[in-house]
Amino acid sequence: MQLSHIANFGLFSLAFAGPMKRTAATIESDIATISTDLTSFDASINKFTGTLIQALALLSAYDTLDAAVTTATSDITSTGTLDASDSDTIYTAVSSLTTQIETTLSDAVAKYSVVESAGYASDVCEALATLYTDTDSFYEALETEIDSTYTSEVTALQTTVDADFESTISTYGC
Repeated sequence: MQLSHIANFGLFSLAFAGPMKRTAATIESDIATISTDLTSFDASINKFTGTLIQALALLSAYDTLDAAVTTATSDITSTGTLDASDSDTIYTAVSSLTTQIETTLSDAVAKYSVVESAGYASDVCEALATLYTDTDSFYEALETEIDSTYTSEVTALQTTVDADFESTISTYGC
């Protein structure tokens, strides 16, 4: 009897529990994680000479990066509108991240002939296409939640990244 009351109370509590609200610090941490994962992905691109082990390392680095981008997008959406101070900090971090993305995509274009001759162009292209979609969702979420003072700046960053992804994906042929 007591056990059923405890179980019912536990279920009742869960029913009224809402999703955990994220904070700006969570977003900042997510962006730092993306930056670290992007550095690893770029290193994998630059080290690639065509071996199977390097291809697996490259795709593993992609998986880690894409998961970080997806997590950050979810956390941004769960945070709600950011105040001006937090928005400034996050905008600065995203601006730096955008530069990293540009560098990484440029490096991917530079490695295309090696990737293609090794037979992995379609795999990398598919990964880049998915990363493009998820990165676009990240910027869109940020545009929605960042202080309105920064919305146009984030949109400009997104436009830059979109153009770079489109060019890279076009190079890889998908």
